[in-house]
Amino acid sequence: MLDIVDRRPHIWHVNLQTNKSYRSHRTDVTDAAVETLRPLVQADGEYSIPNIEGRTLWVTRSGKLLLATVQAENPICTIAVAAQTVGADRLWQMLHENSKLATRADYLPPDNPWAAIRTEAGLADHPADIEWLSDFERCLAWTWLEKVSPKR
Repeated sequence: MLDIVDRRPHIWHVNLQTNKSYRSHRTDVTDAAVETLRPLVQADGEYSIPNIEGRTLWVTRSGKLLLATVQAENPICTIAVAAQTVGADRLWQMLHENSKLATRADYLPPDNPWAAIRTEAGLADHPADIEWLSDFERCLAWTWLEKVSPKR
């Protein structure tokens, strides 16, 4: 029998401004990246982002939900990762509240786990950051998923 369905573990990634989405697989992220970011998801708090001078990450965790904001002198982007159903819809709505940039709250990723990135007004002061933020979001999402669902 021919099986054409990709059954590898994946994360749905959504950009809230463009509404573009894609699926990533663990093989899209190096073990070294996950190891580097692991300390950032161990507890709530503020962390310096490794290898990115002048950027911090504010982290809040609840169950298998993660909310994190990348900051310079102002917020640059907000990242959310949901690895559970309970609370995921509320986390999604939180991403659309108090946003200074337009988002589409009516779209919800088809299943868990998902990760979403919302750019913030502070990105205008640091336009070069757009080059690494997408990779960072993907790596942070897989780091979180491995912490809360290590058997994936």
